[in-house]
Amino acid sequence: MEIPIRYLLAGGLSAVAIISLVFFIGYHTSAVSENSPTQTSDSKLLEIYNSIPTQTGKNIFLAQSDKLTKPVDPELVDLDSQIISCSPNVDGLLTSSPNIGGSCTGPSVSLSSTSGKYLGGQCCGVLKNTTEYHEHLEKLRQYSDIPDIPLNPYKTPVDIAKKWIDYDSKTTLNTSEQAVYDQVMKISTEGPCCCKCWHYYVNEGIAKKLVHDYGYNAKQVAHFWDVSDICGI
Repeated sequence: MEIPIRYLLAGGLSAVAIISLVFFIGYHTSAVSENSPTQTSDSKLLEIYNSIPTQTGKNIFLAQSDKLTKPVDPELVDLDSQIISCSPNVDGLLTSSPNIGGSCTGPSVSLSSTSGKYLGGQCCGVLKNTTEYHEHLEKLRQYSDIPDIPLNPYKTPVDIAKKWIDYDSKTTLNTSEQAVYDQVMKISTEGPCCCKCWHYYVNEGIAKKLVHDYGYNAKQVAHFWDVSDICGI
């Protein structure tokens, strides 16, 4: 018995359509599952995720917890829960624009309040290992005799950040001091910060203070910048 060729063609096209539909559904389901933090997440981790105030902090916690499947050091959770913003505008912390260039990839910030929070780091990378973090904190203790130096730049008080940003904008170095500052820019690992966020201008202000009032040389200021890094990686 011969089957008309038109039936064969119709059956073949139907099979292709069914296979394509199954593939699409499977791919779509996989993509949704991959991007959703709630599919296989731990309920406690999900609770922590929802409590983090900025979207950048949430994204960082997702990476640290391997999409809410692994526990995260409480110290890292605390750092994730600060005000993580790429914005240089400390007076506008409740809302800030998403990406200001450089290596900063943080989304916009929208907060109901800044009460009880510090300006945090990790806007350019995720901090997963606290070993170097603690090493830097130990090295920063040598600057404790200088008033208002942030000894933990990952938790910088908002008013202290404003002070240094204001000092930076109002202070002009003389020729010899500017030469020292220019040398710091050349020899430090990333300059004042890896992107021109609030921390960049805080560190500019501190550098000017160290050169102008304390007579620091370029190597000493570069050391301060390097150990006050808050970029996460």
